Amino acid sequence: MKKIAKNITVFSLSILSLAGCKKDFLEVTPKGKLIAQKTGDYDLILNQSSLHQFMTFSPMVMGDEVTGSPNFLTLGFGASTLADQEAFKWADDIFLPSNTDSEITIMVKQIYIYNKVIKEVMSSTGGTEAQKRSILAEALTGRAWVNFMLVNLYGKPYNAATAGTDLASPLFMNADVTQTTFTRATVQQLYNQVIADLTQAIPLLPENITNRARASKPTAQAILGKVYMFMQKWEEAAPLLNAFIAALPAATIDVGLYDYHKEFAAGGTFLPIDPMYGPSRLMVDLDKEVAYMKSATRMYAAGLDGVILSASAAALFTPGDERLKFYSPQTWLTSETYPNGMLRAWGQSYANLGVTVPDVYLLAAECKARLGKINEAAEDIRNFRLTRVPQDEAPVPSAIAGSKVSLVKYILEERIREQAITGNRWFDMRRLSVDPEYAGTIGATHTIVDIKGNITGTYKLRPERLTMRFPIYVMDNNPGMTNNP
Repeated sequence: MKKIAKNITVFSLSILSLAGCKKDFLEVTPKGKLIAQKTGDYDLILNQSSLHQFMTFSPMVMGDEVTGSPNFLTLGFGASTLADQEAFKWADDIFLPSNTDSEITIMVKQIYIYNKVIKEVMSSTGGTEAQKRSILAEALTGRAWVNFMLVNLYGKPYNAATAGTDLASPLFMNADVTQTTFTRATVQQLYNQVIADLTQAIPLLPENITNRARASKPTAQAILGKVYMFMQKWEEAAPLLNAFIAALPAATIDVGLYDYHKEFAAGGTFLPIDPMYGPSRLMVDLDKEVAYMKSATRMYAAGLDGVILSASAAALFTPGDERLKFYSPQTWLTSETYPNGMLRAWGQSYANLGVTVPDVYLLAAECKARLGKINEAAEDIRNFRLTRVPQDEAPVPSAIAGSKVSLVKYILEERIREQAITGNRWFDMRRLSVDPEYAGTIGATHTIVDIKGNITGTYKLRPERLTMRFPIYVMDNNPGMTNNP
């Protein structure tokens, strides 16, 4: 954490180079302090790309829907980094002692900026009270999202019976780069803070979605709805998720569900399909389905093929599913065909972890099913699938649609079909692990398979590795802080 704080000083200095900022926009006085004066300065701070896009995201290779493929053109079995290789193995320690490029580093840098805005924007000059409150609300939403990520990386999955004693990450509430002592908060404390921040923010935010990089009332409602889903509070989650969906037609930018049939037809957004890189879906800031941008680079859909869709996950798709066009049956560059129906992702080089329209649609349908509204949930899933699969494949099979448990499982499988190799499955695995009805749907084995289908490596997921450990460099600099088992 001490090193993180030092890195924030450098990070603060880098803000001086933001496009459109004058030389005197942020004077670092005293050194390491981020200073802004005008309301417009704080507004510009929230535009910086480091708050919305990042590189390192280990859960992308930790879901049960992936398999390792030995492509020796790249590191190890085709992994982007040694950290990814260890994350795929569900190792205890993912990062080397010298590696400071971890999830918590990224998150702490972001939360430092949000805390500065929260603390100071209401005292800024040149803006109206309404403008200041709106910027404050955006920063609160950003901080809530970061804390939601942190609690779901470094805290145990939410369990009401133990959340008050289960330890998570520290709760960063001050923008103080000189802080050197950090104490881990509980899972319940982080969830309480996330809910408090979003509850305060929602009434103050813009009513409509106008910018993918900026928070709005509907996107904050979607985040809060997802928070309640992870707490198994279906009654609280449902109206928030539905409010986001209802608000989509009023957005001033193009945001909603893609109709894959249209986008893969002549003149469609996803065309042309490049023979090496796949469909044309490479710009997160132009993606219609991104409502609040918090994106991670998705190397395993942009060339690297060390982590691919497993045979069991590939079998979840029906032949007519348009989403299969975002997968290739052949290895990158060598063009060998994968065995057992395994597939390589391509064509979408990012995973959005903020608010994504399909994620909310599927969470809302799951919530209805959990509440026993199975007819409504099945109809919602049919309507969703009509944008992805042929009309005759869209309905939920009748044997499944008539059972609450079967329908929820079907929706969870639809989430895999929609979000494979993005990291979202990892978070679903966590929340399902404390849900007795569905804990059995989680896979616990990763394999590495050669081009002939031979298994050359096997790794088992232990329950404690549903929670990540703090990187070694963090622990070395905070000897008084306990790590996860």
